[in-house]
Parts: sequence; C-alpha cells; structure tokens
Amino acid sequence: MASTTLNDRFPFRLFFLLFAALALLILGGAWYVSHERISSELEITQSNEIGSVVMGVRRLDDELHQPFHHLLALLDEANVKRAIDADSGSVDGMAAAFASLIRYNRIYDKVRWIDQTGMEQVRVNALPGNSEIVARERLQDQSASYYFSHAMRLTAGQVYISPLDLNVEQGMVEVPHKPILRLATPVQDGLGRARGVLVLDVAAKHLLDSFTDSLVGARDHVMLLNSDGHWLVSPNADEAWGFMFQREKTLASEHPEAWREITQIPSGQVENAGGLWTWSSVYPLKDIDSRAIADIPNWLVVAHLPASQMTLIRQGAWQAVGINTLVLLILFGILAAWLARAMTSRTRARIAAAEALVKAAEANRLAAARNRFRLVVEANTNGLLVADRTGRIVLTNPALERMFGYEPGEMLGQPLSMLLPDSVKAGHAEKFTQFMDAPLARPMGSGRELHGRRKDGGEFPVEISLSPFTEDGESYVDAFVADISRRKQVEALHRQSETRLRLLLETNPNGLLLVDDTGRIQMTNPALDKMFGYAPGELLEMPLETLVPSELQMHHVNLRAQYLEHPVIRTMGAGLVLHGRHKSAGNFPIQVSLASFEESGRTFVQATVVDMSARTAS
Repeated sequence: MASTTLNDRFPFRLFFLLFAALALLILGGAWYVSHERISSELEITQSNEIGSVVMGVRRLDDELHQPFHHLLALLDEANVKRAIDADSGSVDGMAAAFASLIRYNRIYDKVRWIDQTGMEQVRVNALPGNSEIVARERLQDQSASYYFSHAMRLTAGQVYISPLDLNVEQGMVEVPHKPILRLATPVQDGLGRARGVLVLDVAAKHLLDSFTDSLVGARDHVMLLNSDGHWLVSPNADEAWGFMFQREKTLASEHPEAWREITQIPSGQVENAGGLWTWSSVYPLKDIDSRAIADIPNWLVVAHLPASQMTLIRQGAWQAVGINTLVLLILFGILAAWLARAMTSRTRARIAAAEALVKAAEANRLAAARNRFRLVVEANTNGLLVADRTGRIVLTNPALERMFGYEPGEMLGQPLSMLLPDSVKAGHAEKFTQFMDAPLARPMGSGRELHGRRKDGGEFPVEISLSPFTEDGESYVDAFVADISRRKQVEALHRQSETRLRLLLETNPNGLLLVDDTGRIQMTNPALDKMFGYAPGELLEMPLETLVPSELQMHHVNLRAQYLEHPVIRTMGAGLVLHGRHKSAGNFPIQVSLASFEESGRTFVQATVVDMSARTAS
C-alpha cells in the first residue's frame, strides 16, 4: 500500500478526457461570445458616432433659419424701402430698423446696406446689450469684398450665404477672433433699379457654440471643416481657422486616406488604419426653396475615434470574456476532477442505485414538467391548438374551445378546416401541406386579414402564429389564435375620431393656428390661410410675426415671450383693436383668443382668429 503511485490514487486519464471536452466547449463558446461582444460594442460605438454627427448637422442647419427669415423680413420694412428708394435721402429709419433687430437678436454682429458702388451707406454694429449706428465718416468701401460681388450678381429675392471665416477690419483679422457668417441679398428701389445689397453678419460664435453643445460626450473628437478640409472647429484649438493665416495644414494633408473616403460621398462611416471616421455634409438652408438660396457653402461634420481607442474597445471585450473563461475553466477543472474521482471510487452497485435514483428523479421532473405544461396550456387566455401532419386537431385548450363555441374535447380528431370560413376552405388543405413540407415559425397570413368560423357559423377576426415541432419522429404544428374583434372595433373608432377632428379643423369658419415656443407656426386651418391670403401649408415654419403688421413685429416678439412665461386661456389684447397683416401687406382688424398646452416638455400656443372686418364696417 505504501508503494501506491499518484496515478494509482488519482485517475488522470479519465480527468483529461472529461476536462478536454469541457475545455474545448468553453473555449469555443468564449471565442463566439467575444466575437459577438466586440461586434455589439463596435455597433454601439458606431451608432453613437453617427448620432453625434447627425445632431451636430441638425443644430447647424436649425440655427440659420432665423437669420434667413430676418433678412427677408428687412426687405419688407417700410423704413428700409424708403431709404433704398433713389428719390429719398434719409436713412435714419433704416438705421433704426437695423438697431432694433440687433437689440432683440444677440446673434447678429452687424447689419449693413452697401450701395451699388460698394460703399456702406448704413451700418449698425452690435454692442453688449445695445447697438451702435456707425457715423458716416466711419463707413467703409466694401467693393472689393467677395460677399458684395457675389450678392450683386443675384436676382431680387435670392440670398447669398458666405463661407464661414473670421471677421476682417481694415484688411486685418480682428482680434480677438470673431467668426462671422454673412447673408446678403440684392435690393432695388421703387423703379426696379439696383441699389446694392443688404448684409446680415451673423456672430458665428453662437452658431459654433450651439454646435459644440449638441455634441455632448463627443466634443473631444468631433470637428467642423470647410470643403477644403480646413478646421472651423477642432478639439485642438490651434488647428482652427488656419486658412485665415495661410497655414497649409488640413485634414487632407494629415489623413489623406480618410479624406479620400470623406470626399467621395456626402455622409458615411469607415474604419481604416487611422481609426473610425464618421462624417456628414452640411448644406445650410438646403431645405428652403433652392431658388431663394445661392452659393450654398459646404461644411463637413467629422467624428474621429483614433485606432488606439478602437483597439481599447476590442481589448476590453476580450479581457472581460477572458476572465470569465478562466474562471469557468477552473470551475470545470475542479468539477472534472471530482467526477473522475467519484466515478472510480463507486461500486457498480452504487452506480446502479444512483442511476435508478436519477431515472426516478428524471421521471418526476418529466411528470412535473408535463403537469406544468398542461396548466399553462389550460390557463392561457389565447387559443392554442396542435395539429398533426394530416391537418387533424390533436390538442386544444379551453380558451380556444370557448372562442369557437365548442364543448371540451369536441374538436379533437376533426380537420382544421372546421374553424375556417367557407370562402377559404377550398385552398387551405394545399397550403397546409406546403407548410408542413417546409415548416417555419411565423405569423399566418402576413399582410392579410384572417377570420375564424364559430360553431354557430359566425365569423370573427383573428391573428394566428404557427410554430412547427417534431415529437417521436412525427411532425406537428402549434397554432396560437387570438380573437382581435375588440381591437378592430377600437381601431375603427380611432379612425372615425381622427376623421371627425380633421373635418372639424377644415370646416371651422374661424382661423386656427398652432405656434411652438420659438414663435414658429406649426399648423393652420384653411380658414386662416384664406383669411391672410396664403396658400395651404405656406405659413408652416414661418415666424408668427409674419401675420403681424410691420410696425408692431418687434414689439410682438416681447409680448409673445411674456405670454409664454405665464400662458393662460384668454382673449388677446382685451379692450384693444387688433390687426393682422395680409400677405399682400394690407392690415385688417381681427379678434384673437389664446390657449396653451404642453407637449414633450415644450409649450405650444393655440390661437383662434376671427376676421372683424365685416363687424367694423357695420
């Protein structure tokens, strides 16, 4: 006994046989899980990058709608028209209009009228909390500026959008740097003669800050570039605005392979040796009528996750799975050692007894499982049946029997066709045979309305899901049947309610409109469109002040903001005579009632507008 070796005391061969099989299974599973986890992590990363880029693009485009509409609104200002007219020499009214626009809109740096010779005639600069009308002796000659020459080539009503660059004063880049985006449109006097251009200088810092804020967690690797690959916004501040100082460093020179991919399509995502690149082109105000916008600049929002960060994502997935795999190998190694020792130490009698116990326990578990299955089937509120390969019913639950009006067990052995309307019985046998030849779990009758037939002949709408299975070499199919009569009734009531609501809006003789918390019109009814002289849908996304007389528009912005602070149901301007502004620029008396509601954390205002012209005349 003392000479017994280690191999005699421990069954190494049996241990290795058991452990090898388990180890291969674990390693194979670990490889698969790691691959899936890496794919999942990369998909999440890619989706997050796309989301960040899309958010930045939307923010840039949204921020330019207000300047565009303000510039066009200036063209309709009476004081602006009088100053531009060749027979009038006073520009005080125009300067006052420019100053008012700047005071109420902090995003503007300056507003100018440059005459047809390129000389500034009116210029109003933004000051902190105020505005400055520049004296005539300080006005500059802008005939050599690119935005003046571009805008002068446009036709009336068109708007030129300049590239995004830094402001230049007297030929020098202004310090501290002031990013500027210019919108310019040509103007004519009352005789149709060219009288220069109106230029709205947008202080682009607000635009770029909004863009940066929208990136949230991606600010450290998302950049904004112009079409030449120069940085306008970069996580590395030294790279921004290099083109204003004749620096040759661009994204194209630093990452030529990625730049080739980026310039091939407007938006996309690619991973190369340099990392993950996600990009999308920005065409400011492209969604507006293209005839109104000229020389739309092209910007690029680019997100770059370097290769080192992509490697960390992959390594993190491998590391997490690797630790779990090691723990499993140790546990299964211990289990395999225990099994090997137990298998060699037990006698055949004990093994036989253990097998008997295992079989008894298995039988008990099987019986319990069958009992649980029976209870689940009987308690299921949806109908359930099982049919064999010939289409005969071999199992039903109480819910199905009640649904079709049969007694318990009455349907067993009967063909499935007994539950079908007469109109579809003819082709059902052939379709069932085709399904059993190539069984696949799926909803039945996808895209079609299905009906069942009760014992009394009544038909009702149903949804059916099929699930094939095999037992003892025989093919069967589970059918789960749901009575959707109530759902169909509810859907019909919803459609009826929607139709009535639409007719109520369309036939209301009073004007109805809906405005969001930014002052933009989100909905109008036909009565309101007709009242103000606009085509259906023409007012959507336009500022509410479009419908306000010109001389009251700036004041109305303040009134709207005050109402949103304490929105209540009330008549607007109680005791006052209110006027609306027709598309033809004519004013007419109106009565307005206001109400508000909250949706998705935003306040919307509903206005009911009544044309008082007839009452006033009487």
